[in-house]
Amino acid sequence: MPSFNKTTLLILAVLTAFQFLPIESASAAAINAKDLYDKWCSQCHGHTGKGDGINSTPDMAINPRDHTDASFMITRSDEQFEQIISHGGTAHAKSPLMPMWYKTLRPEEIKALVRYLRELCECEYQGSVSSEKLHKADPGFR
Repeated sequence: MPSFNKTTLLILAVLTAFQFLPIESASAAAINAKDLYDKWCSQCHGHTGKGDGINSTPDMAINPRDHTDASFMITRSDEQFEQIISHGGTAHAKSPLMPMWYKTLRPEEIKALVRYLRELCECEYQGSVSSEKLHKADPGFR
């Protein structure tokens, strides 16, 4: 059996301990979705998500979505939002000005953005939405 000195044993102990430490990755929990939204989305959707960014103008054929509008946001699933972010507005018959972000953003960043959209609207997907559900989400809905 080989003989090890104290330094060698210490190095082996440290290396063994390192193999059990989690490898830090860009997990969805570590991603700052607000920063992503501010960098990539706010130019059109605004910093507060109301669709009033600097690139939003009254003469646009389709204005940027107001992400704080729960009456609309409850009608779309997280998967639909992922598709729209990944493949652009035309993925769900929305504005062709909404770019495809799948080459710019990693899948976990897109998922983080969807969670941030849910924070902005303070809502969750409600499935098929009846007018009754819409009135609960937005009493002023017509």
